[in-house]
Amino acid sequence: MTKAPIKIVHTSDVHLDCRDAEVERDGYRNVSERAFATVVDLTVSASADLFLIAGDLFDSNRVVDADLEFVYDQLRRVDCPVVLIPGNHDVHDHTSVWDRIDFSEAGDHVHALDVPEGRLLELPEIKASIWGRAMTEHAPENVPLSGVTKGPEDFWHIGMAHGDVLGDRTLGCASPITYDEIGESDLHYLALGHVHVWRQHDYGRTRACYPGSPVAEYATSAGGFTAVVTLGDDTGIEKYQVSERKDQGPPIF
Repeated sequence: MTKAPIKIVHTSDVHLDCRDAEVERDGYRNVSERAFATVVDLTVSASADLFLIAGDLFDSNRVVDADLEFVYDQLRRVDCPVVLIPGNHDVHDHTSVWDRIDFSEAGDHVHALDVPEGRLLELPEIKASIWGRAMTEHAPENVPLSGVTKGPEDFWHIGMAHGDVLGDRTLGCASPITYDEIGESDLHYLALGHVHVWRQHDYGRTRACYPGSPVAEYATSAGGFTAVVTLGDDTGIEKYQVSERKDQGPPIF
């Protein structure tokens, strides 16, 4: 059965809070807020079918209530399903911001894949299934693609994972995602988070991408982007500039 094409906006590593001490400007408290609002603008203007946030929406589990209210306000503007997973900065442990935030405040179109064993969300209206799992500890023992599952055969199969892509686990990196795991997942698209610059990792039939942080100050000159992915006969990934660095100083991680 032929699937209708779908358009996805994919971001990660927004790191919302007051990491940046910039004076409030244009109604935004910092560069993270401004960049995330720009990604939401793109999601709306592109008439996206799906908006993915692949971890580290928040910079820590100590964010203030104003950060949560900002997220509610922004996600209310989105008119397509929104799917999120925790990352290593907003890790879903006993102090988790994910226990404080109530995404129903933003609308029933917002879905959190926030269980450690993984969750498969099926969206029949766009014939897509999205799998992801909560990170409870950023450690070599955490395997972001452990237990990945797919939806009905006639759906687009999408995964979300936050961690480091590498050849194998011998390097001892935390939250490893191996080349073989990407290929064996047999997903149509894998939305990656954790790396702050744009990188693509395509193995088997699976296209995988780090969009990098949309906040250029949190990366190198290669940062400040988000991804627009079209799944269809001409599947492709487009790179959109969201923000630009104002200086040439070292990246912030």
